[in-house]
Amino acid sequence: MARPKSPLLSREQILRAALAQIDATGSLGLPKLARDLNVGTSSLYHHFKGGREEVVESIRGLLSSEGMPCEREPGESWQDFTRRWAGAYRTAFAAHPAAVPLMTAQTVSHPATLASYEVLAEVLHEAGFGDDELLHAVTVLDCFILGSALDAGAPVEVWAARGDGESRLARAIAAARAQPGDRAERAFRLGLESLLSGLSALLERDCAERVFG
Repeated sequence: MARPKSPLLSREQILRAALAQIDATGSLGLPKLARDLNVGTSSLYHHFKGGREEVVESIRGLLSSEGMPCEREPGESWQDFTRRWAGAYRTAFAAHPAAVPLMTAQTVSHPATLASYEVLAEVLHEAGFGDDELLHAVTVLDCFILGSALDAGAPVEVWAARGDGESRLARAIAAARAQPGDRAERAFRLGLESLLSGLSALLERDCAERVFG
């Protein structure tokens, strides 16, 4: 029997099926993934020799390459780039919130993801963050964005309103319900602007300390 002209299984097919499994179950098991694809588990290891860990990291790369920017636009301020980077990052990962805990459990190593982080690091360095602060700034942004991606997959009613409609939290819940648009998106924008203001304040403080000692 002649061999098929094209491979029966591709890396992207495996990753899409793995994402579907994670979206549905919140976990990833290679034996189940192989059954879903109607292949043997060994076929998965043929494409991903690192097994489950490599599949998870490749999912990170897939989402990164589809969403996270890898270059700065001409004349773009560091704040505007960070807004664009954070928004694209959140959008990509909020589409698959169940995958976030799996990805945060292992080291970021996919080239596409690292390339996007490298651009952010360069932008923040040019803005004034030194090596001693840069990784902390990136980490703060990363933690906030991933948390917001998880929030995007949270129930519509995150907090149960108590019977007492006059409590401060109950009134805040009612006010949020009355606002147009998505609650999680509004919270993301508020948090991001707060972070950018805080990072700007740190840069101004550091600049003043360098000038005035």
